[in-house]
Amino acid sequence: MKKCKKVFFLLMVLITTTIFGQKEERYRMTKKQAKEMVYFSLSDTTSHNVIGKYPILKDKSKAIAFAESILWSIYGKKIIERQKPYDVFLIDTYWLIKGTMPKGMKGGVFTIIIDSKNCKIIRITHGK
Repeated sequence: MKKCKKVFFLLMVLITTTIFGQKEERYRMTKKQAKEMVYFSLSDTTSHNVIGKYPILKDKSKAIAFAESILWSIYGKKIIERQKPYDVFLIDTYWLIKGTMPKGMKGGVFTIIIDSKNCKIIRITHGK
């Protein structure tokens, strides 16, 4: 009976890993196809595109995450995170995110302005 239980258990493990462990095959794009798609998208402004029709960066946390990813690559994560908490404002469809620093401290902070409809960066500056 013990042997039967062990065989049954091993058989179940084998079936489970066979069924759930398989990776499904996917259609993949080639670099040539990607290049064609990019150039087509740049030249044909009439085809379906949701950019500009409604805000993509809808909430404060997503706007901050997007801004940080850009700012960290320019100024470094440590420098930007020292400027927390950020001042964050949605003005019409534009996010304005600005760093802060303690009163009395010398130096500057970043400012970034992002269009919420297309994620276009309008301005990035950093005071000295």
